[in-house]
Amino acid sequence: MKRLGRLLIPVVFIMLLISACGAKGGGTQQVKTYNNDGYLGITNTNPSMPMTPTYHTYEVDNAMMRDAVVPISGVRKVRITTHGANATVRLTVPKELAPEEKARIQTEALQALQQAVPRYDFKVTLKDG
Repeated sequence: MKRLGRLLIPVVFIMLLISACGAKGGGTQQVKTYNNDGYLGITNTNPSMPMTPTYHTYEVDNAMMRDAVVPISGVRKVRITTHGANATVRLTVPKELAPEEKARIQTEALQALQQAVPRYDFKVTLKDG
């Protein structure tokens, strides 16, 4: 009986060791690589970290939106409201502008906003002032 125990213990130990070293799925496990972003893939897994190029606060986003529409001729005032991924931009324009000119300002503002801060869905409204 002692002799059987002395043989059984090393055999069981070797079997446990072999099973622990085996790969799950018969050795077909695929290695996932990270993107070559210089930060070992951190920028893609945590897009809100300050080290990523897409990190912005609402204050920075609002400034970028304002800078996009202020140069448009005919815009007097800009009011921006954000709610999550939605942004409402209200532009004050002169009352005496023709409807075609107002439509041009609205279209130009929408295009400038989408180019400057593409992560928002914009609604551009005009107010006579």
